[in-house]
Amino acid sequence: MTSSRTEVGTRAPGSALFESLNSAAGLGPLVAVFTILLSCEPSSHPPRDSGITGDIAFVDVTVLTMGESDGALTGQTVLVSGDTILAIGATVDVQVPTDATVVDGVGRFLMPGLTDMHVHLEYSEDPGILNLFLANGVTTVRNMDGRPYILEWRDLIERGEMLGPRIHTAGPILDGDPPLRDDNLAIGSADEARDAVRAQATAGYDFVKVYTNLSPDAFAAIVDEAAAQGMAVAGHVPGDLSVEDALASGMWSIEHVTELGDLVEASDSPFRNGWHWSKLYLAMPVDTTRYADAAAQVVRAGVGIVATTVQADRALAPRDTIDAWLLGPEMAYLGSEVLDFWEWLATRSLDRMDAADWALVDAGRENRIRLVRALHDAGAVLLIGTDTPNPFVVPGVSLHEELANHEAAGIERTRILEMATREAARFLGALEEVGTVEAGKRADLLLLDADPRESLATLRRPVGVMTAGRWLSAEAIAEVLAEIAADGGLN
Repeated sequence: MTSSRTEVGTRAPGSALFESLNSAAGLGPLVAVFTILLSCEPSSHPPRDSGITGDIAFVDVTVLTMGESDGALTGQTVLVSGDTILAIGATVDVQVPTDATVVDGVGRFLMPGLTDMHVHLEYSEDPGILNLFLANGVTTVRNMDGRPYILEWRDLIERGEMLGPRIHTAGPILDGDPPLRDDNLAIGSADEARDAVRAQATAGYDFVKVYTNLSPDAFAAIVDEAAAQGMAVAGHVPGDLSVEDALASGMWSIEHVTELGDLVEASDSPFRNGWHWSKLYLAMPVDTTRYADAAAQVVRAGVGIVATTVQADRALAPRDTIDAWLLGPEMAYLGSEVLDFWEWLATRSLDRMDAADWALVDAGRENRIRLVRALHDAGAVLLIGTDTPNPFVVPGVSLHEELANHEAAGIERTRILEMATREAARFLGALEEVGTVEAGKRADLLLLDADPRESLATLRRPVGVMTAGRWLSAEAIAEVLAEIAADGGLN
């Protein structure tokens, strides 16, 4: 099955959304953000290794193992040596070395670090962005557009020579010719597709990212060659491919729940047979009776879905909402160039929006949340990712907003925590190393003052984070962030 989703040249009746949103095949905001950010001069905020190393003992703590059946283990001591969990047991039974750093766990909860399954690290060669993830308890990220220096960061972090979240990274995005974004790799034929995949495998990238303008032949060649190279394929549904064909292709994951829009768009939608900006955000008229069937198709295909609802939430908003975002405390860690660009991008459409457009924007959030719920209820592989740093999608901070959106979809908090820890590790093929709190696994840990199963907001205020053998207290994290803010933030 194939379908064409090429741009149409006219707006739908009743829509006054300005034409520039129709640029670049309708992906204007998403395309431009990285082009501008890539042009910014790198700042100088390398992750400062302020952590405590050596043997570290979390004493008399409640452990949320995130295992399949363990639940919460009370009165535990967790002993870490280097970057490995050495022992877990009742506090009376675990002997703590005399020279170990003791972290008081009374009344506190220890759990695995969080994973953001869709980030972009390519906007700048400044590794200071990594601080923002760690400060928010994110100890693993899945990067969706690779660069050689990101490979270097990945390897340095893995060897314990650089502080940051563990990185799983795609190679540079593979797109059609012409590419939708200037820095995507233009693939014009099946042979070029195979060559590009082989080159990325040789370079050491972990998986392949595909994009919107790929031809069906090039897409099929990428999927086939990636399998031959032992690499998975994640990304968008190419515009000349149906969602059904993409699901059947063997893709590892589809990025953005909005990519499933063709499966649920209403038959009488005025945008049904053409392109419209609302489809970027699942804001077009939908048929909610199709949600269950769409979710069932995803389940049958076994394809992971990274919803990235927060990115769509932040894409279009009224002026007062944008002003409130700009005053958020997390904006202190971003430089003026980034914030100025985000503000320009977010406000340039406002004078062209009418009541019909805002009604679509409001409907889009509800549509996205309801489709996430349908996917969850059907048993689909749902993964937590943000698409940071799209405008106002702040690294690290935005993951907590994404978690809140999944709770708004009616998903139980414990399940959301599992999705952001154990299930992310399972999907990445790393469950033997990370994702649960177990002896022998990596000590990527998050210490909290309260039970996150009672309130996910607890995750926003960690007592400390442990990664790669370093214990970063809240005080140490605050000091690093204060230095970034004092130096004008990240650009």
